[in-house]
Amino acid sequence: MQAYELTGVGFDTLIRTQRPRRSPAAHEVEIRVAASSINYRDYALVHGLYQRDLPKPFIPLSDGAGTVVSVGENVRRFKPGERVLGHYTTGWLDGPFSSDNHASKLGGPLDGWLADSIILPEQALLKVPKHLSLVEASTLPVSGLTAWAALGDIERLSGRRVLIEGTGSVSLMALQLAAAAGAETFVLSGKAQYHDRLRELGATRVFDYRQLDDVPATLLAATQGKGIDLAVEVVGGNHLLSTLSLMADGGTVAVVGFLEGFEVNGDLIGPLLRRLLTLRGVSVGSRAQFEDFLDFLTRHRIHPLVGTHYDFDSAPLAIEEAEGRAGLGKPVIVHDELTP
Repeated sequence: MQAYELTGVGFDTLIRTQRPRRSPAAHEVEIRVAASSINYRDYALVHGLYQRDLPKPFIPLSDGAGTVVSVGENVRRFKPGERVLGHYTTGWLDGPFSSDNHASKLGGPLDGWLADSIILPEQALLKVPKHLSLVEASTLPVSGLTAWAALGDIERLSGRRVLIEGTGSVSLMALQLAAAAGAETFVLSGKAQYHDRLRELGATRVFDYRQLDDVPATLLAATQGKGIDLAVEVVGGNHLLSTLSLMADGGTVAVVGFLEGFEVNGDLIGPLLRRLLTLRGVSVGSRAQFEDFLDFLTRHRIHPLVGTHYDFDSAPLAIEEAEGRAGLGKPVIVHDELTP
């Protein structure tokens, strides 16, 4: 089969190769890959910005969707011809997270979706909602489920004040989900050209943080001094301190990203204790959460935003351009020109 392997650190270590094709074993499913999508994680792994010690080579990309080609013995959930998408943390089925689950992640350390076919355990697949295309479905496993998990109990979001940072794929899906749940949504985006579109997606208020002298003061004023109940923190680093300063009493900060790094230098403990805040790390979600997420998308007819399309030959370029990309929506690699 045709695939790309990450053999080291750096863009030039992403090598196109041929691998022998095998048949699925018991409880396994073979999928013809229709589309895969790119997360910041994929860019960071290629450039050694994250988990440099993962054993190599492996096939990159954590997100993908396709059509079942064949199934092994004792597969009950799927049959050939059905449309499926992958569950990123294949070993996390339900219940609380275990650090052991990190070893079961697709696109490093396990082989991912940047190939013309993939064989996965039955438990690592879900059916694509009927209202979504395969290209749309390929964008959901990491960023979509991360957004869902970050929002927590979505049925309790109605009337709550939710802060969304930026216009990345996690942030966009979090906005769509929170708006559908009836939350009051506040979006920080330095890209004024997207503000109207963000309002169409459900943003209550949109702020260009580049034009603000004091972001926390502006957000507090916009909430009549009440502050934010739930913040989806994608920036990390010292930016986390700014987010903590605008939270409401008893609020929650869901930390999902690290664009400004992992180090925080400043008063982290004080705000947590003074206002009884919760600081919660999010590492995507379980298969059970994924099922609930897809059900919510179906009930509310939500479509993820898809960005630039690349063909399979241009996959390395797609990953390289993922950092600093322009436009709204998640970049996708269409493996088959006929993929809907």
